[in-house]
Amino acid sequence: MSQPVVTRFAPSPTGMLHIGGVRTALFCWLLARKHRGTFILRVEDTDLSRSTDDNIRIIEEGMAWVGLDWDEGPVPGDPNAFRGPHGPYRQMLRMDLYRAKIRQLLDQGKAYRCRCTREELDQRRAEAEKQGRPFLYDGRCRDRHYDDSEPATIRLTMPRTGEIVLDDLVKGRIAVPADSLDDWIIARMDGTPTYNFCVVVDDTDMMVTHVVRGDDHVANTPKQIALYQALGYGLPAFAHVPMILGKDKAKLSKRHGAASITEFRDLGFLPAAVRLTLARLSWTPRLDGKAAESAEEELLTDQQMIEMFDLADIQKSAAVFDLDKLTWVNQKLIQRLDWREIEPHLRWQYRLRGQEAAWMAKPDAWKALAIGCNKNRATLKDIADNLAFLFEPPQVFNPADLEKFMVPAVKPALGEVCALTDYGHDALKAGFDRILARHGLKLKDLAQALRVAFTGRTVSPPIFDTLTLLGADQVAARLQPWL
Repeated sequence: MSQPVVTRFAPSPTGMLHIGGVRTALFCWLLARKHRGTFILRVEDTDLSRSTDDNIRIIEEGMAWVGLDWDEGPVPGDPNAFRGPHGPYRQMLRMDLYRAKIRQLLDQGKAYRCRCTREELDQRRAEAEKQGRPFLYDGRCRDRHYDDSEPATIRLTMPRTGEIVLDDLVKGRIAVPADSLDDWIIARMDGTPTYNFCVVVDDTDMMVTHVVRGDDHVANTPKQIALYQALGYGLPAFAHVPMILGKDKAKLSKRHGAASITEFRDLGFLPAAVRLTLARLSWTPRLDGKAAESAEEELLTDQQMIEMFDLADIQKSAAVFDLDKLTWVNQKLIQRLDWREIEPHLRWQYRLRGQEAAWMAKPDAWKALAIGCNKNRATLKDIADNLAFLFEPPQVFNPADLEKFMVPAVKPALGEVCALTDYGHDALKAGFDRILARHGLKLKDLAQALRVAFTGRTVSPPIFDTLTLLGADQVAARLQPWL
């Protein structure tokens, strides 16, 4: 591509960052990174009733966690113009630009003031519904040339003949009769510009080359194309990606497991697993020209995804999100990654539990062992749950476990475990062998009794690792009540 690729993700800060939006952002990010281009994060915050600074932080936090780093992007003139304090562009800081473009369209006769009131429009809409026809604004203010002495909306003068054509890189060619669209509002009566207007001005001003977004925006695109043409702008490439559904083929929501990207963090998923799983929704990467077939071939690194990504490989139909598939991918990555790559993300689980300081105080060798003996866990939450006993001694014991494992024959052996001082693996094995031989026990008998005493459960990491992680002082303290 001769022109540098510029993509953008432009969420509205009106609540959570939905994973459908993150999947779109991921496609934008992959395309920009593949072509060494620019990926822009732009906050579309003109809806003052719903946009808040807290919601902007939610977007930034979610994007940062999932690993989609954004570029600040090209800005004409002042390099600090139009930027929020943390880098993303904010539409509310760009009002002077929007007003200038609206004035330009008015001066050129490509837009006009409309004084039709909401009540009048509602009445006409009701009449259209009675007659069973779609409501379109009839253009009655188009040739009245109102001045600005009274409040008015600003409408774009749309073409009335021919077709508006969208050549979409995913959907293909879509032609819309011009007379099926009305003169739409580009600025409200209070002077604030509308979403569709700001999008076009921003995408052009930021030199966006590829508009990749959800296919719920297809209906907006013909109107936007007309605005591009009215402003004298060239068109970017459009790619409308399909929506994400749950396994029941309904629109994805919280009942399918999670909807907000940060919920996946709380559930214990790795950002890399989320990126990979979302990327594979609607996109089939090509390996040597062929679609990935085996499960192992699906476990792509970020660099592999960047190298393989092609908008031509995105399917048209809706994608189905499967939490089980994400869990499988997550478990595979936990097994593959070095503990140092897992630990920063596991930290969040301890923050949720109020134990982050305790976790951070542990030496690296301890953390490496704690993570290493949980490599078969499916999520980071599972790992933290399995290690919870290390930070809080058990308070409740299952009577059935006590009856089965805390038998008189094993208690003398528990006391001898307290006397062990060398916690090296080989030394522990030799010490246990001696204890088991003296008391005629099997390892599983002693190990299960120790697990109950240490954790209040019958499941723990391998018993020698459990002793090492607890340390001699805690081993003695937790066994003392049972001696």
